[in-house]
Amino acid sequence: MSTSANPSAPMPIPPTPPPKTFTPPHDGEVIVATDRQYFLGPQLGSGAFGAVFECRDEWGNELVAKVLLPRNRTYEDVREEWMHELRNLERLRHPNITYIYDAFEYRDTFYLVIERCSMTLADLFSPDIDGDVWLPYVARDILHALDFIHSYGYVHKDLHPGNIFISEMRDRMVPGNESIWQFKIGDLGISRLEGEIRLFSTILAQWMLPPEFLAPDDFGVLGRHVDIYHTGLLLLSLLLHEEPEFTEQQIVEGLPRQIAESLPSPFSAAIARALRRHVADRTQSAMEMWREISFAAQAPK
Repeated sequence: MSTSANPSAPMPIPPTPPPKTFTPPHDGEVIVATDRQYFLGPQLGSGAFGAVFECRDEWGNELVAKVLLPRNRTYEDVREEWMHELRNLERLRHPNITYIYDAFEYRDTFYLVIERCSMTLADLFSPDIDGDVWLPYVARDILHALDFIHSYGYVHKDLHPGNIFISEMRDRMVPGNESIWQFKIGDLGISRLEGEIRLFSTILAQWMLPPEFLAPDDFGVLGRHVDIYHTGLLLLSLLLHEEPEFTEQQIVEGLPRQIAESLPSPFSAAIARALRRHVADRTQSAMEMWREISFAAQAPK
């Protein structure tokens, strides 16, 4: 005799899933994920969204593991941020953008495994470095990557000396040979499609605020020209041998452009144009800026 279910009986309450527990890695830990082993070293630094650790894989590749930190955010918020940066890194693959090797979740913690570079652009800010000699090579790689990023409709928005990495390519068979340097844009965490940029949700460091962020009614709309302005600041820093600091008033008054124009460099005019306050008067594209710098580099001394 069959027995039918009682429709008035209460539905069983599913068990509450255990809470997600963020577990940061530690120096010397071996992480096994996606059938691969990663050997973690010391923490190299941390930022608004994550901490970075030295890392290598079983192939001996020198890598970094970027671990996204909760910082009072929910598990779902951190996962969304991880997925956003992962999509950016996968979509924007270019020789002058840091390369992603792997991405995974391990012990409720989200990882991005990225190539390790030797240093950042800030390490070249020294009186011993001739900025005029280095500038065309730095500019070429940065602008090449930016041209690619912009062609997909994205804006980086966060180009500063700590996000421009220097990769040294070595000959493993002849380790005594000099390495080849390549400059790469990294940290695509806050990159957005140009049409998705919102003025008051855009994260920018104080010293690198473009005029259109401070006064859009006067200077124009936020868009890819932010990256052109930031590239101008990067190259200006290379010539000044330091990262300059500007107040909001100095930015609105155009002091960055004025400093660039005062420098005795063949590249001062190209940098100054990239630093113009009004978006409509600024260099309009990465390719256009590269043409101006390339022309200045070939001009007779």
